[in-house]
Amino acid sequence: MNHRDILKPDEAASRREENDRRNRPTPFFSRYWLTGRRRGGRRGAESNDIYVDRYAPGELLLVFGVLILSVLDMVFTLVHLNAGGTEANPVMAWVLEWGGHDGFRWVKLAATFIGLAVLLVHVRFKRVRNLLTFAFLLYLGIFVFHIYLAYLRTTPTM
Repeated sequence: MNHRDILKPDEAASRREENDRRNRPTPFFSRYWLTGRRRGGRRGAESNDIYVDRYAPGELLLVFGVLILSVLDMVFTLVHLNAGGTEANPVMAWVLEWGGHDGFRWVKLAATFIGLAVLLVHVRFKRVRNLLTFAFLLYLGIFVFHIYLAYLRTTPTM
């Protein structure tokens, strides 16, 4: 090491200020998504409204729960349609008219995956956690309704 390698304090501070990564907000989507080290905020008070690379087990469970219930909704809807039923969601009813059962499957899966990816990236935001919980409970209610419809179809009428 020679005398040119040693920086004066004011030179070191100016170099640090130019490229300091802490001067930029953390991006919501980085190349380290799912593999990086960000599990939470840098300080104890930073637990809400932050982006992370790794998610808590409860957050992943909630996302996968919505995914599974959404796929079950798709399957039960197609069974219900094959038995002579109709689609209650007007947007998905239009998709059924436009693309048939295959179009329905693709649109349902694409909307579910894209929506859940956006929600997962933002899961540490309080409103998003509430929205994700609401989506899970809504799909759980829809699943129970599908079970009820299946019961009605299999129960003999008097």
